[in-house]
Amino acid sequence: MATATPKTHYEYIVIGAGPAGVQMAYYMEKSNMDYLVVERNDGPGSFFRTYPRHRTLISINKKYNVFPEPDFNMRHDWNSLLNDDEENPLLFTEYSDDLFPDADLLVKYLEDFCKKYPMNIRYNTNIANIHRDEMKDGQHSESKFTVSDDTDKLFTCRVLLVGTGPSLPHNPAIPGIELIDTYQDHSLDTNEYKNKKVCILGGGNSAFEVADHLAASAGIIHVFNRHPVKFSWDTHFVGHLRAVNNNLLDMYHLKSLHALRKCDATRVWKTEDGKFSIEYDMRLPNWNPPGTGRFVTSGYDKIISCTGWKFINIDMFDESCKPATHTEGKFPVLDAHWQTTVRDLYFIGTPMQSRDRRAASGFIHGFRYNVRSLATMLRSTYNDVTLPKKVFSPIDQEEICNWVVKHISVVSALYQMGQGYLCDVMLINPEESAKPVDGTPTPGNVEYLRELPEDWVKTQDWFKKASLAIIVSIEDTIEKYPSLRATEFFTPGDANISNCKCSPFPQAVFRVFREGSMVEDLFIGGSLVVRADTRNFDGDTNPDRYCNKIRNLFHRHVSVELFIIGSGATSQNVLRCYDAHHSTMCFYGLCARAAGERRSSR
Repeated sequence: MATATPKTHYEYIVIGAGPAGVQMAYYMEKSNMDYLVVERNDGPGSFFRTYPRHRTLISINKKYNVFPEPDFNMRHDWNSLLNDDEENPLLFTEYSDDLFPDADLLVKYLEDFCKKYPMNIRYNTNIANIHRDEMKDGQHSESKFTVSDDTDKLFTCRVLLVGTGPSLPHNPAIPGIELIDTYQDHSLDTNEYKNKKVCILGGGNSAFEVADHLAASAGIIHVFNRHPVKFSWDTHFVGHLRAVNNNLLDMYHLKSLHALRKCDATRVWKTEDGKFSIEYDMRLPNWNPPGTGRFVTSGYDKIISCTGWKFINIDMFDESCKPATHTEGKFPVLDAHWQTTVRDLYFIGTPMQSRDRRAASGFIHGFRYNVRSLATMLRSTYNDVTLPKKVFSPIDQEEICNWVVKHISVVSALYQMGQGYLCDVMLINPEESAKPVDGTPTPGNVEYLRELPEDWVKTQDWFKKASLAIIVSIEDTIEKYPSLRATEFFTPGDANISNCKCSPFPQAVFRVFREGSMVEDLFIGGSLVVRADTRNFDGDTNPDRYCNKIRNLFHRHVSVELFIIGSGATSQNVLRCYDAHHSTMCFYGLCARAAGERRSSR
């Protein structure tokens, strides 16, 4: 591992060398940014040395995915960090074939990542206090953060990024809570729970992880949760209860003593026999009349609080820079740039889920893309570095459409950070006086910007002033199927319609904007493998439907000549649909294409 530089002032300081801090350090090092990462322990990934307590990750390690493209395979590798090493990238999939691997391997992977890609990380530096001064220079002002460790050593920076992950237990404010065990300190020895009566407070993955661990030894387990359990298969959010942890629910509904109670615990106390009692309120909607009852259950041998984490330690910040929080202090308030209510103060890693309840920001396979995007945005905001873009010039429809179709078929960032959380942006700039010549590209250019927060994009002047822009994302439309259960979600959408707004599978979505206002959206259609460059099924007569739809979109808004590949029913329907509204269209039938000829259709 690299030795940290001895200086004490940097443009950027990152607190925490967990997966997010290491990922940010990788991109800052690659871009020659002036930065330091400070970590309280003697190596990276210290959280995963202890958690999850039962040492099995619930982040998927799917190593074999049929398709060869590295970016496509990252869609299903939930533990690797991003790197640009094309010849020999360091991937977590090299460490285990297990779908849910041991957490110790993730620690080893992070250590090896830091060795292979040296970064400026200072270990054994526990930050205890953060202060902010605002410095003024003429009409301009900027921040100076001072961070001090527990030995009173000081470091200063212009921009501070906090990557401390799950920082503190989120314990409920219940009288007597101090008497019981917690997820962080409860015994893992199942012999201590043999034939015991156990109560677990909480309804997330940590609560059910503990219940699953104890299910075979404990006599009775009651899981108390004040909110309805949210299942990841329903919400598509990785932080909600995962199937790998929900065996207790299976046992509950199959009448095996263990049970779930939706109730609000109000008090806990210890009785003279050394056991525990718990008082709780429970809504009774099916009673006559409906109401709320207060109950007491006694005789618990153990009560364990597993109510999750706070993703900010607010006590680290003095009054000069204390950021706003929400959800009972669990999350920092973040804007679309992942900046807090304190200017120049950002959070990275799992706290990024503060504003994301539909994508994957709560896990490595989501926030690694957020971190990469934020590194790019920081260079633009603070170092006047132009956002990277791919430029197509002139506007060659065939080149652009073919590239876009391939890109959306393999891209992992938009796949994991879907629902418009991260998006690509196409800025289309035809020359004003140019008129397309039959069969030739249009003069001008298309600038393609990748993987930016959609909410942030929509606030930028360059987007709001663009005469023509297209936002590209990958989304599902599960909200259009409110009556379907997760196990019924398998029927593909209608492949023959021109705008597939109701498809059970994720798909690419193109939204057209003029000067910041949306004028059209196009859902191209989903597939089981979420690719637009493959046949949907054997015998598919129109495998080019996705590319055709993008060509049509260009035609409608850029006046680029339209090409439709294929001669199946879908191609004919698309042709008839748009022929009534647009004057110039060209159709490539299979026979005509084979002969190298083109015939116009009006």
